[in-house]
Amino acid sequence: MGADDSVAVSTGMSAVDYVVLIGLLGGSLFIGVYHAIFRKQKSTADYLVGGRSMPLLPTAISLLASYISAILILGVPAEFSYHGSALWEAMYSNIIAFPLVAYIFVPTFYRLKLTSAYEYLELRFDNYLIRLLASLTFAMQSMLYLGVVVFAPSIALHTVSGFPYWVSMVSIGLIGTFYTAIGGLRAVVWTDVLQGVLMLGGLVAIIAIGAFRIGGLGEAFRISGEHGRLDFLNFDPNPFLRHTTLICVIGGLFNTTATFGCHQTSVQRYCSTSTLKSAVWTMLLNIPLLTLMVSLGWIAGAVVFANYAECDPVLTGHIKNKDAIVPYFVLRYFSGTPGLVGLFVASLVSASLSSVSSLLNSMAAVVWQDFFSQLSYFSKKDEHAQLNITKALGFIFGFMMIGLGFLVSNMSGLIQTTFTLVGAIQGPLLGVFLIALFVPWANKYGAVVGMLCGHALSIWITYGALNLTAKPPYLPLSDQNCANEPWFESAYGTNKTISGHFPGARYTYTPSSPVQPDIEWPDKLYTISYMYYGALSCCVTMVIGFVISTLTACLVNTKPDVKLLHPLVWRFVVSEEEKKEKSNYGIKPKLDGPRDEKCSCSSYTLSSEL
Repeated sequence: MGADDSVAVSTGMSAVDYVVLIGLLGGSLFIGVYHAIFRKQKSTADYLVGGRSMPLLPTAISLLASYISAILILGVPAEFSYHGSALWEAMYSNIIAFPLVAYIFVPTFYRLKLTSAYEYLELRFDNYLIRLLASLTFAMQSMLYLGVVVFAPSIALHTVSGFPYWVSMVSIGLIGTFYTAIGGLRAVVWTDVLQGVLMLGGLVAIIAIGAFRIGGLGEAFRISGEHGRLDFLNFDPNPFLRHTTLICVIGGLFNTTATFGCHQTSVQRYCSTSTLKSAVWTMLLNIPLLTLMVSLGWIAGAVVFANYAECDPVLTGHIKNKDAIVPYFVLRYFSGTPGLVGLFVASLVSASLSSVSSLLNSMAAVVWQDFFSQLSYFSKKDEHAQLNITKALGFIFGFMMIGLGFLVSNMSGLIQTTFTLVGAIQGPLLGVFLIALFVPWANKYGAVVGMLCGHALSIWITYGALNLTAKPPYLPLSDQNCANEPWFESAYGTNKTISGHFPGARYTYTPSSPVQPDIEWPDKLYTISYMYYGALSCCVTMVIGFVISTLTACLVNTKPDVKLLHPLVWRFVVSEEEKKEKSNYGIKPKLDGPRDEKCSCSSYTLSSEL
């Protein structure tokens, strides 16, 4: 996925395409400017959580748009074309993950009315260090992910217009930074709605035009099946395979729960709604919304692959980056209709901007709430000064994001890079939130040590995997029908070679560079599926946190406030007298006081009822 990869195709956008692109991007900027001028923020809470009065449906769409980004439009079809459909089965986990998030995380976080999700950890463990670690984890994951997000559309812009990669990254970064910094959460949510519609339009256009060319969706899936791209219901338990049904469902469950449960961007969205019921529905509505959008990405992958099944552009040398297959397809088949290429590029840039704006706003919230507001110099300033500082943070992170775009451009594949970064970093964060909510005797020692061990495992495995020279193998590619493609002969003639092969050759070929060799132990450990990184680091965090908390129970002299535990656990740890006195879960009971001298988790009063 290097930034120096060239694309061996003719490029260009018409004047109509540029008008469409500029007009649609101008709409995003207009929303930001409108909210900055006519809907001025009066406080940091108004700027960061929209005054906690955001409507349900736009908030749900914004939550969806925050995470799908340009990676869906470019990475998913490329994954289908060169590795098959197995990762599509990660969608099964949504049916479990979203209800879990709505039941586990939303009630607790919403009632606490927090701006930063990680403030909860300080309240729960009475320790600022664990809050600091969690905030740094979020900041690190977000910045790396933003690097991927801002780089992804530069592939398409380079393919269809010849823009240098750096021009695309800088432009997208500056646009997203500007309207996010001046407009706040309201601007982010409403631009996300516009950008979500554009993403949907881009995917539908690819599917419609591609399916029409080959005779319909049924034909696309028939061709995909014949070429081994349809891979479902593979229950092989081998964890060293890249994708199986079990790997995708288990790994997807942990990744989705971490992303939508305790990630600042998600918490900020559902805590910005006016009622707890709306917050829960914000999460549940994403089951059909996310399933629809991601499935459209995979269907687009089937359609694009079917069009190139017998003349693959990577094999022929037309493109040198598999993630450029969708822009290449668009350039070939959209350019005949004025404005369509511009619509596609606008949908792609919009997908990137939706993630950029959401994460920049969330990072500003976390850094202000968890760092700057803790310093007396900043906390004593008036609301207007605090608001300006928060906006300045958005600009600073925007410039950092652009720099990281150049760094991640050297990693391998948009989809794998994204899941690797998200899973490896968010796993320990999910683990520490789970023990905080469900283990009453969990304490600061267990939380800190568990989280550090989870991160150590993630860094070790990720670093080892990145150092392996082997890349995921491609499925077989073909150029058997290239000689019958009119554009092929007109571009190269009949006597020129492409990637060392003659256009008229009749064979199926698997590129040698990405073939996975046999790897011996202990390096074999680094080949465990990247989908398991989050699950492994989460489990390590929880187990070590549980053990350390149990062993150090004597060192902590207070019980946790039951308001900071999950309601299910609250019913076990509160005495009958306290239940009668504080029957309303929303009231904060006073449970501070010394523990029993036995110094164990059994010192908590347990009830037999659920």
